[in-house]
Amino acid sequence: MDGKFLEIARSATAGSSHVRPLVQRPDRTRIRTQAAAPSGPLPPRVRLQLVDDDGIMDWEDVTALPPDLGRFRGAPSIKTGEAIETLELEFERLPPSKITQFLSRRDDKLTPHRGLRHLDPQTKTLQPASFPSTGDVLIFVHGTFSNSENMIAGLLDEANEQGREFLEQAFRRYHGNVFTFDHPTLSVGPILNAWDLQQAIGESDARIHLVSHSRGGLVSRWWCETFDPQGRRCDKSVFVGSPLAGTGLAAPPNIRETIHLLTQFSRALQAAAGLTALAVPVFSVVEALLRVVTSITSLAARTPVADAAMAMVPGLFGMSRVGNNPELRRLLETPTAQTERYYAVGSDFQPSDPAWKFWRMFRKERLVDAAADVLFDGANDLVVDTPSMIDLAADVKIPDSRLMDFGQSQTVHHLNYFYQSQTARFLGDTLL
Repeated sequence: MDGKFLEIARSATAGSSHVRPLVQRPDRTRIRTQAAAPSGPLPPRVRLQLVDDDGIMDWEDVTALPPDLGRFRGAPSIKTGEAIETLELEFERLPPSKITQFLSRRDDKLTPHRGLRHLDPQTKTLQPASFPSTGDVLIFVHGTFSNSENMIAGLLDEANEQGREFLEQAFRRYHGNVFTFDHPTLSVGPILNAWDLQQAIGESDARIHLVSHSRGGLVSRWWCETFDPQGRRCDKSVFVGSPLAGTGLAAPPNIRETIHLLTQFSRALQAAAGLTALAVPVFSVVEALLRVVTSITSLAARTPVADAAMAMVPGLFGMSRVGNNPELRRLLETPTAQTERYYAVGSDFQPSDPAWKFWRMFRKERLVDAAADVLFDGANDLVVDTPSMIDLAADVKIPDSRLMDFGQSQTVHHLNYFYQSQTARFLGDTLL
């Protein structure tokens, strides 16, 4: 762990938690806490340490330990290059009644802009603009770990010539009508996002093409199925790494493993060329989940109470891959006569780079620690189960003819689809 990751953690928490680096005490062995569910009132403050064991990081709840005990001591000198062996987060325990307010504030940080914005063909910046009443329009819809700027950044990347060419052609094809839709992704569910999208579009008769990433695909599908079931306006919708049938990452029983995975993910993104900026929003969601879980129990307590914490985050629970998710069940049971308007991009991420070695810990077929919870039954892009990316209903899937499948890929994961020339080519072939 290095000073760069420390700065990412501090930027992601934005003062919500006190973040400090710690280094190992040479005369101490590691102390692991095995706390049970507290029988009395929870302490007003929480201390969590992020421990790095040979490149695999895990959170330990050290709230019950005096600060002078344990394996770690105070802050190293970043300027002298002393290695950081762990981070410690300390924060006021969040009252359960304040969770919605906290998540709303976190959404304000992740997506400070809301609603539709126009992508300027010359400056490639996003600006408020009125939505056209007629004509053809392209709308980009971001996901949980992103916002519109981050989504467009992949297509504008200097190494992605095909992506830049797609946007130039799109400006011509849609006569400049290229928009993005920014929306909160934690404090409200995808259905309410779809309602907000409809409010922004209003009574426009424009023919709309949607390109959605991750959770944004649920927003787009809810809008198409609810507000335009006959396909009068929703002409085409491309889902990129979208959890159309949910993701194990958002299942309540998996919340600890989800925190574990997203922590590893943020660390790997920090080291990945060109993707460092994406580590900040991912770690921001990690800290938000830690705050929510510890609002009702100790992080170390293995009780069903902690599982309920995911249901307190509507934006994530709305894409939970469990049988009792009422929102997804309703969506997957919705009769649709317009499935031909749906397209998909997906990947089965299987890296060989040592920086991503943690990914095998979260697959069903892993050999080590097989008794632990598993996020994914099989193929996934590190956030979404690959089969879920094409499921429209129990017996309806997006066919291969409308699918860009990266297959088993060592490089394509959930947050770099739009940096791939193949993605841009597929968007061009589908929409232009």
